[in-house]
Amino acid sequence: MVGRGYHIALGREHAKRLFSLKDDQEILKFLEELKASPEMKKSGRLLDSGTAWDALHRCLTEGELDPNAGEFPLNHAILGGKQLHHGSDTAAVLIRPDMTRFIADGLAEIDEADFRQKFFSLNKESYKLPIGEKEFVQIWIVLQDLQVFFQAAADNLEAVVFTAKYQA
Repeated sequence: MVGRGYHIALGREHAKRLFSLKDDQEILKFLEELKASPEMKKSGRLLDSGTAWDALHRCLTEGELDPNAGEFPLNHAILGGKQLHHGSDTAAVLIRPDMTRFIADGLAEIDEADFRQKFFSLNKESYKLPIGEKEFVQIWIVLQDLQVFFQAAADNLEAVVFTAKYQA
């Protein structure tokens, strides 16, 4: 089972602080601080994708929860990019500022009918969440939010970090 996923747009100061951290636990603590920050929420630099990130990554890549699956730029929207955390319980992935424009443009080109087909074709053996019209609409809305988020990050030349906890 997967936990809630978050995309965090990093301004220059936050990026410098993140890059100065060497320990996994320090990185995770810093990301938790950013997720809890009212300033980050108000500024639109934090996107909570709930558990939709799991289906999103699968639909944007090759159908599995594999950080190496799919092709750039869509495979970098969720789990692709530089792995910041090396544990098995949490994802923390960095997308460089020079990549955010490509991801925003790639997300903007997604066709709803094609995405729908990929969602309803997910492997029910590996994807354990419900697959229905209600879930598709929720995931499609999160995809639209993600595109807007990456567009803003690209416009501001910001790095993006995706983070999520895996639940046992």
